Amino acid sequence: MALPQSAADFYRTQQRLQLVLVAAGRRAWARMLADFDASWAAIAPGLVGVASAAQLASATAATAYVPAVLAETGQPDAPEARVRPQAFAGIAADGRGLDGLLQGAVVTAKRASGAGAPPADALAQGGRWLDALLQGVVTDAGRGATQAEVAVRPHMGFVRMVNPPCCGRCAILAGRWYAYDAGFRRHPRCDCTAIPSTRDGWERLSISPAELFANGHVKGLTQRETDRLAAGEDRNKVINASRDMWRARIAEQKAADQARRDSLWAGATSPRPTVGIEDLLASLTSRVEALGAMKAQGYAA
Repeated sequence: MALPQSAADFYRTQQRLQLVLVAAGRRAWARMLADFDASWAAIAPGLVGVASAAQLASATAATAYVPAVLAETGQPDAPEARVRPQAFAGIAADGRGLDGLLQGAVVTAKRASGAGAPPADALAQGGRWLDALLQGVVTDAGRGATQAEVAVRPHMGFVRMVNPPCCGRCAILAGRWYAYDAGFRRHPRCDCTAIPSTRDGWERLSISPAELFANGHVKGLTQRETDRLAAGEDRNKVINASRDMWRARIAEQKAADQARRDSLWAGATSPRPTVGIEDLLASLTSRVEALGAMKAQGYAA
């Protein structure tokens, strides 16, 4: 099934916000000099402000998107709380402060420099890292607000919809229905969309992974994967073989991120940032608890 119009509009809004933010990030990063720390200290406050504004715009768009797509698809809409888009601005998807997250671009440049790269090359590597990160924080804010909007509606979950062409990992997940507290599995630059839906409305929104593969809408397959699929092997088994390695890399990155987060907040007198919405919902056992926790954390009112 094609994306509902409201979902397509939301997707395009996020793309525009990504482009605007990445352009702003590149202008800011162009002011970086060989003294990485001093340069970053000068540009970071402005960039964090612009990124937070883009996150707020993305989350605000999500709070309008959810009721719009439910109306378009003829599904019930009875929210029991109001989602606060402000809660998704200024933080990463896992609850870290945005300033600490963006500083990863400097860490990337320093690592490259330490490995012998000239300052210009090191900064180029840091800039590419920053591009990908800025795209991600906009998308994650929209996804987080969408998940919160789903959580405040009884019996609501979401269907994972891809934007073809897509990678094999996303293709085998396409069209599945997930409960409100399920995390949205994603890789860097993933542009899959969550379509709010009750389980009863799932079949009308579902998309077939088999059709995606058959119609050539799956990109990035290795020659070995292509050969195995052509030989008739099970799609899930073929893709999961490489996805296991991807999951291991993601787990390593999460561990490194947590270590940086702990060092950033070591000895701090102020509380840590709000826990990310995915982690918050996954840690609770009922929707009633979820609503209370979302209000306590500022995600809903």
